[in-house]
Amino acid sequence: MQRKTRRRFLVSAAATLPAAASVAAGPGLSGNNNNPAFITCPRSTGGPNAAHFPRTIVQDQHGHKAWFYEDLVKGKLVLISFTSTKGEKQYPMLDNLVKIQEILKDRFDKDIFMYTFTTDPYRDGPEQLKQLADSKGARWRFFSGEVQSIQEVLASFNVHGRLNALTWIGNETTGRWIRRPSRQAPLEIAELVARLSVGKAHKPFLVDRHSVQRNKT
Repeated sequence: MQRKTRRRFLVSAAATLPAAASVAAGPGLSGNNNNPAFITCPRSTGGPNAAHFPRTIVQDQHGHKAWFYEDLVKGKLVLISFTSTKGEKQYPMLDNLVKIQEILKDRFDKDIFMYTFTTDPYRDGPEQLKQLADSKGARWRFFSGEVQSIQEVLASFNVHGRLNALTWIGNETTGRWIRRPSRQAPLEIAELVARLSVGKAHKPFLVDRHSVQRNKT
């Protein structure tokens, strides 16, 4: 059953818009078969890719707890990134994500949700993550939690080590996910968000690129 779920996740990700190119195979689809945390932790339920994600509790920079999948991902359009207070000094990427936040500000925390998870739960608690978010002007939620819980989340996205340069964009209403470098041009990432949106929020292009280029010259 789990193999079938992963296969469906792979197919749905591969079907993501042709213009999106190099579509990801889905969070953590390689290398997790031998990960004990990934195999033994309870699976989430209720969404297209629920069985792929762990059923675990995480805590944001304000001390608020949430179920990772059921509260944060299920039925939502999300951008999920990974960093740590130490890693941000070595490979800064939050400044770029803040620019994406500004582009999408009219929909931010309404139908688009951004989350950043620490890759170093041993050192990063709510206080450290709040200081990091505030220093960058990041208004989205940063998460830590019990070490095992965070490791389960990281494993589901195939994140290893303290440095990770990818942001995942997912619409868990449709089950479509894609990943991009976190330091890719903010407008290009925002475009993908618009294309993964559904209904009136869907746009083939977020802005007229030609107009943007003319305004820069």
